[in-house]
Amino acid sequence: MRKQRIFSNVIFHFLLLIAAGFILYPFAFMISGTFKTDLEMNRHILRLIPEEITFDNFKTLFNTIPFWKQFFNSMLVSTAAAFFTMFVDGLVAYGFTRFEFRGKGALLSFILATMLIPPQVLMVPQFQMYRSMGLFGSYVPLVIPAVVNASGIFLLCQIMGQVPKDLYESAMIDGYGELRIFLKIAVPLSKAGIGIQGVLTFMNTWNDFMTPLIYLNEESRYTLPIGLMRLQNFYKISYGAPLAGALLSCLPVILILAVVGQKYFVKGLMAGAVKG
Repeated sequence: MRKQRIFSNVIFHFLLLIAAGFILYPFAFMISGTFKTDLEMNRHILRLIPEEITFDNFKTLFNTIPFWKQFFNSMLVSTAAAFFTMFVDGLVAYGFTRFEFRGKGALLSFILATMLIPPQVLMVPQFQMYRSMGLFGSYVPLVIPAVVNASGIFLLCQIMGQVPKDLYESAMIDGYGELRIFLKIAVPLSKAGIGIQGVLTFMNTWNDFMTPLIYLNEESRYTLPIGLMRLQNFYKISYGAPLAGALLSCLPVILILAVVGQKYFVKGLMAGAVKG
């Protein structure tokens, strides 16, 4: 039995190493390509260690597009989407777990059913709606669809449902209003789930390509994914500059995950889990 356990552990960790290699290799390829010339990328595309390190790709990146302007645009849109998602989804989940009202189950089921609708189906009607409202070319269409998230509401309902009702009643006796109860009791006790919802929304909005492509029509308002796309054209294909931009665009997400930490991230994902 002991030999079987050791053999199973060896096989398990070997498979983990293979999976980690598949995950980390594209990131290593991106870092390597950032410091390669286009000639070396064409000749030795899979080689991870550059023959000659160059920083010309960063110069090309900054000279071709307004990188830092578009970086700020992405940061603004992603931060706004994450903040409003945490607040709105938290309020909705608080309402579902705090109050009892007729049609509560049907309304929650309807919200969850929206997860079955493919986003591509909504592109045309959303575009027509935002254009008729005069919001074409603004950041509103990029933020509003991310605010009400059915999966986030469901997650937060599971978490806030575990908050003891006695705490709410004690707060009401002390004269707290519902908004103050939400901010002072529900949010602190559900911060793991609210935080992970904000992180996931930030990452999805930061990496979103299709929505900015549809609604933004000025280069000064482009987000980073659209700006990096414009590094390529029909007459010239460059590898180094887009990889340099992709490397810099990864930094905010890496920084957020480093601040949040693996423990907090897993805690947020597992919050509300039912013990068997």
